[in-house]
This record gives sequence, structure tokens and C-alpha cells, in this order.
Amino acid sequence: MSSTLIQSLYNEENLLHITGFVAVGVAAKLVHTILVWANQGKGEDPWNREGFKKIPVPSGKYPYFGHVISMGKVPAFQVEKWHQESGPIIHITLGIQHWVIISDPFIAHELFSRNGIRASGRQRHFFTHEIYTDGGNRGILFNDTGKKWKNARGMALSILSPKFVNRFTAVIEDMADDTLRTLKETSDKEGAVWPMPLLKLGTFSAITRSLFGKTAESLGEETFRTIAFLGEEVIRLAGPENDIDSFFPKFSWLTKLSSEKKAMENVVTKRDIIYRKLIKDAVEGDVDCLAKNAYALKDEYNLSDMDLIIIMSDLFAAGGDPIALSIAWLYAILPHYPEIQKKMCDEIDQFIVKYGRIPSFSDREELPYVIAVMMENIRYRSITNFGIPHYATADIEFLEYFIPKGTVIMNSMHAMHMNPTVYEDAQKFMPERFLGCLKSWTTLSNGNIKDREMYAFGWGRRTCPGSHFAEVEIFNMSVRTLARYTVEPALNTDGTPYYYDLDVVSTGLNLPPKEFRVRFVTRVDAPMIIPS
Repeated sequence: MSSTLIQSLYNEENLLHITGFVAVGVAAKLVHTILVWANQGKGEDPWNREGFKKIPVPSGKYPYFGHVISMGKVPAFQVEKWHQESGPIIHITLGIQHWVIISDPFIAHELFSRNGIRASGRQRHFFTHEIYTDGGNRGILFNDTGKKWKNARGMALSILSPKFVNRFTAVIEDMADDTLRTLKETSDKEGAVWPMPLLKLGTFSAITRSLFGKTAESLGEETFRTIAFLGEEVIRLAGPENDIDSFFPKFSWLTKLSSEKKAMENVVTKRDIIYRKLIKDAVEGDVDCLAKNAYALKDEYNLSDMDLIIIMSDLFAAGGDPIALSIAWLYAILPHYPEIQKKMCDEIDQFIVKYGRIPSFSDREELPYVIAVMMENIRYRSITNFGIPHYATADIEFLEYFIPKGTVIMNSMHAMHMNPTVYEDAQKFMPERFLGCLKSWTTLSNGNIKDREMYAFGWGRRTCPGSHFAEVEIFNMSVRTLARYTVEPALNTDGTPYYYDLDVVSTGLNLPPKEFRVRFVTRVDAPMIIPS
């Protein structure tokens, strides 16, 4: 969806090494196709249907390529700018594909929730449909809605419900402590630490233990690193820039030449081998885990062994990288706001003095300011560009707008969270805006739109089933960090603090921070000695 999509048409390594003769042929085919499409018969334009309001089309649209060239390095920022110029609903084109993007929660609710039957499909992305989900028929994240998807989602909601996840609270707390210990040791040794790699190891460790009942040690370093790599690759390969076919179908043959196609196939081959064994070991083992619970429900939901493999892969990918990103953003932000850190520490300290222990997730309502900071963190820096796009499986009429069947539809997480009509002073990091909101993220994501307050976990039928797991893990990392340490800026050579800009990069589906370094400094004012 970014400029990398265009670059892939010209700069694909496989094409750079072929002869000049073939390169000329490629260029000729490109020009010919553009001319043919530019002169096709116009016919009736469904985007200007009589009796409906026209959805605004932003500037920066080019013949054939549409808005692809104008998306920039971070598409979320460009989309936010277009919303500011054109309003809360916009219509862009990427190649031949039409996209409708929403930045207003009430419009999104009307589209994705009230019209969920027609607005919950999935676009046929080359990797997610043709390779990863066995033709778009299996799993939770990427497959089309239907009975098989409903069964898979129903099972996932069951094993990811608070009743199940709360059984792994001690596991998640232990993994948080292990991660913090490593972050602190690295910070002390090197003077500061880039948290992201260690956070990913920690979140992947937590999801591995919760899903399969295995630790990184019991799996072995090579196997653990392989499944962590597979989880990251799924998120990366599912990004729009890896789907030339949808935007430029006349050039789908480029994908078949691409080195990325081999990478996609390797991911699925390795996934099937490793996950089949992990599920088998979980079922035969005596450790309580989500895979064992899922296997017990397999027949009830009419799911096969291959269905389970893809569902577990979905949960692993969604439960590792995105959670690590959210915690990394918190660590990036806190050094800029020492007064916010102090308020969080004071609240945690009051609990520790009262009960003689670090708060657990079940104590969350006694930490309203910590909860407010967590919510502001996930608002202020969205961890995803746009989530996984929805797809209109039929024509949609809503709020006097008309969206034709076959349109990609999505909300811009970043633009919605930065919408000044939704959040006052949206560009400021202000946890106070969420004080008094103590509902869980799962309750908020599935509740009345008037009371929702946060939009990070999607809409309607596609609301993230793992929101409770995410909140538990982020809560534990936040609380257990500040019970022991403050997160301080790195130091320049002269000893003065260096504050990194809170910039983002765009990788696949996610919006991670640019690399930054922070110090984990032991709190000398903690009310009791907390083992690290």
C-alpha cells in the first residue's frame, strides 16, 4: 500500500537480473496495459449512484496507479491528512482496487456492526488466502465469513475468555518478571537498551506457554526462535505491499517470480510441521494450555486438525508481536512524561503498602490511573495501520452512502484515535481523558458505541477475540515495571538525557516505533523491596 508496492513492480530482484530484452518486454507490457485500461468503456459509475451522497476522493490520485504513489512511507499519516482535508469517510483507489476508509467511530459502527453481514468479508490477499489459509477457508484472522469461520471464531472466543485466560495469570506474571530482569541486566550492562527485541521474546514466551504449555527452554532455542520468526513473518507478509495481485492483477505473474513467494511457502511449510507437533505434545501432555482446551472442543465446533494448526498460528501471531509493540510504545513515551510515571508509581505503591504485594490483573479497578495510562497509550500510538481490512461481500447502503460490492473497507486506527472531534487535544498524551473508565478492553470493544471510548480491537464480527489476553499481559508488564523501576531516557556522552522522537515506521500490518533506547533505573523510593 506504500511506495514499496510500486517499487516492487520495477525493483524486484528477480527482474533486475534478467536480460535487457526481457526488461524491455516488461516495460512494453506495462505501458500497453495502462493504455488499454485507460480506454475501457466507462459504463455506469457505482460511486456516483443517484440518491446517495458521494464519498469524497482525496487529492493525489494518478491514472491506473490511483493513490498508491501518494501514500508515503507511513500510509497512516497520509490517510490522517486526507481525513482532515476531506472528512471522516474517504474513497481511495490502489491500482484497480477501491478502498473506503473511516475515521469516525459512529460511522464505523454503522458500517461494520449494523451492516456486519455485508461488511465482514476478507479481501483475497495472495498470501493470506492462497497460501496461509488453504484457499481462504480456515482460521480466524484472514478467512471469509461463513460457517467454518464462525465455528473457528466461536472456539477461539471460548478458549480466550477471561475464565480460561485467568488460569494463566501466574504464567504471564512470571514471563513479565523474566523479561524485566533481562531488560534491566541489558540496560545496566550497555547503559541503555532497545526494548523491542527483548519484549518480543517475552510476549512470544508468554503466548507459547499459554497456547502449548511449553517454555522457551523446554522447546529448545532453535524451535522457539523459529515459531517467533513465523509469527512475525505472518504479520509482515499479510501487509498490503505483499499483494500486487489485488491492485495490479495484470501483473500477478510478478508475484510468482518474486522471492517473497518462496518466503510465503516456507512459512506455511514450517508452520504445519512445527504446529502439528506442538498441538500433539500439548494434547498428550499434563500441562494445562489453550491448545489442549481447543483440541477438546474440536469436534463440538466441527474443526479438523488442519483448522487447529491455522487457528493456533493465528493466535500466536496476534498474541506476540502486537502486544510487544504496545509495551514498547509505553516505554518510548514514559521518559517524556516523568510526572505521569510518578503518578503511576504512587498508585502502585499505595496498593503495595495496603496489601504487601504487587497488584495482579484482578486488582485492576484499584489502579484507575494506571488503567487510564494504558488506554491512552494504545490510543496515542496505534499499533496497527488499519488492522486487517474488511471486504464488502454485497452492496452496502448506510447513512445515505453507497458502497459497491467488492470494496475494501476499513477504519484507520491512527486517524480515528487522532480525530479531534472524538478526542479533545488528540495530539497530546493525556491519560486523564480516560480516568473513571474501568471497564475491561473486551467489554469496551463489544459494548454500546456511545460508551466505547477506545477502538483498537476492531468492529462487529471481526472484533479481536484476544483483547482480554492482551490487556492482562500489558497490565502486568506496566505494573511490574513501575513497581521496581522508572523508565528513563538514554544519556549522551556528556551525561545529559537524550529524548528520542516518538516516530513510527510502517511494517506490514503494524506501526512499531523507530528504534530508541531507554534505561531501567531501580526505584529507591519503592515502599518495599521487590525481588527482580
